[in-house]
Amino acid sequence: MTTEERIDRLTGIVETLAKTAVGHDNQIEGLTRVARIEALLQAGVKQAGQIDKLVGAIALKRRRRR
Repeated sequence: MTTEERIDRLTGIVETLAKTAVGHDNQIEGLTRVARIEALLQAGVKQAGQIDKLVGAIALKRRRRR
């Protein structure tokens, strides 16, 4: 195998590795987005529960005033 052939082979390997790295980066970014969305949904559910408690407390206070 000549030096030029070796360089061509190595070039192909490096290009393949670069494409693979980009694919993995995209996959990791997608997983990160999913994790962020899940965290936002959990926060929303928690806040909805807190709002329900506040609305209930306000309603109870108004009933007691009457």
